[in-house]
Amino acid sequence: MKNSNSNTKLILLHPYIQKQGSSNRLWLLAFVSFFTIAFLLTLIYTRESITGKPAAVSTTVIGLAVGSSSGSVIVGQPLPTTVINTLLHYASKNNESYHMTYSELKPISDVLRKCSSPCNFLVFGLTQETLLWKSLNHNGRTVFIDENRYYAAYYEELHPEIDAFDVQYTTKISETRELIASAREQIKNECRPVQNLLFSECKLGINDLPNHVYEVDWDVILIDGPRGDGPDGPGRMQPIFTSGVLARSKKGGNPKTHIFVHDYYRDEEKMPGEEFLCKENMVEYNDTLAHFVVERREENSFEYCRKKNNNTLAKDS
Repeated sequence: MKNSNSNTKLILLHPYIQKQGSSNRLWLLAFVSFFTIAFLLTLIYTRESITGKPAAVSTTVIGLAVGSSSGSVIVGQPLPTTVINTLLHYASKNNESYHMTYSELKPISDVLRKCSSPCNFLVFGLTQETLLWKSLNHNGRTVFIDENRYYAAYYEELHPEIDAFDVQYTTKISETRELIASAREQIKNECRPVQNLLFSECKLGINDLPNHVYEVDWDVILIDGPRGDGPDGPGRMQPIFTSGVLARSKKGGNPKTHIFVHDYYRDEEKMPGEEFLCKENMVEYNDTLAHFVVERREENSFEYCRKKNNNTLAKDS
């Protein structure tokens, strides 16, 4: 009987201990919850007393998803001027080589600020400023095109928020005059100013990008790639020609497209720039950055520039 009584006591005490432990945890949870709620109420009251506005009214828009042909974009308020100026300041003070100066960054930033949201921004070249462009157009769609598929994949892995595609350029700087002359000859056929480049055989057109890139009405285009060093380098004549066609072939959105070309002091940028973007469309030139505004054209338009281009294509002696 003694052993039996002992066992009975154990059976009775075991659930009692369990219940006591559960009760303690409930009290602890209630205690923490109370102080959490008290803290939140204090924070809300303090915010109302400082701003004079209910806490439910926020000056920060979290965002609204809007469907589009290439995915969803976020619509919200633009970045505050202080934030933009800070980003531009530190980007222009970069100690590394081959970065833009403040006077080159500022015009692009100003256009992005004025661009209707969501702004469509196409950038040729992954550069020192890549993260800056993505940040300045934080409410819009920003797509990067680079010649190096491995670097594009690496950059996307390093920064998943970046949307980058690679392209294989088929031109050489030494062929600049020859290719421009060929485009002039084909201006009513494969190299016409208004067309869907996805189906084009023009030597200066880029036709191997993802389909949706050709369907977007780009508001701003920046040409800061590919490399332009040496006669065997691809140069930027293909991005310049392609940008001019994309701008003139827009189906909707703003009829005007802002196109920026970096390193415009070099002949390999200036010659195709004058041919396909046109002097008459240049609105600004800062340091080495040229700013063009190209308007949409009718489908039966077969001229790049309304004013005659006197640019000579004769080879240097």
